[in-house]
Amino acid sequence: MNAPDSSQPVEQYLGDLARELRKRGVLESRFMEETRGHLTDAIEAGQRRGLAPSVAEQEAVQRFGEPRTVAAKFAAEKFRGLHAGLLVGALVLGLAIARMDALPHWDDSGITAGCLLLSAAALGLIGPRKPWLWALAIGIWIPLHLIVSHLAAGSFTLETASYLAILAFPMAGAYAGMGLRKLFAAA
Repeated sequence: MNAPDSSQPVEQYLGDLARELRKRGVLESRFMEETRGHLTDAIEAGQRRGLAPSVAEQEAVQRFGEPRTVAAKFAAEKFRGLHAGLLVGALVLGLAIARMDALPHWDDSGITAGCLLLSAAALGLIGPRKPWLWALAIGIWIPLHLIVSHLAAGSFTLETASYLAILAFPMAGAYAGMGLRKLFAAA
């Protein structure tokens, strides 16, 4: 039996799958090649069972799964290890920035805010699926240190709780990085 030519349902499916992968920040040509191969194999198997080529194509596409679901599962697998590494990196960066900010002679909140913003932006660009996590992992340490210091000194007030506003810098950075990644993926 001859291998099926590129068919409309398969090409439509592959186009939809590629779009869904790009939405999730995945640019994986090898996965697309493997998908095309699996679909071709499924079509050939359907034809060997006596299905008409068009019916075999429809069955193969339906059995493979919705492009959105397939892309979501692939992206989750692809980013699992990356996200663990990014989380460790975010925690280390956050602790280093907090340590720098806590130095006795350090008095440059602009540089601290810039470090929080830029490091979170870099992580949001690399791992666009969890910007809130990168922002928290980087930014929580300075407000936590300040709040604990005030609690230990017995001077906790409502103003002390406002130190959590520092999280706005890494949040803005992480979401800006995620936005840039999505712009790159859409192009």
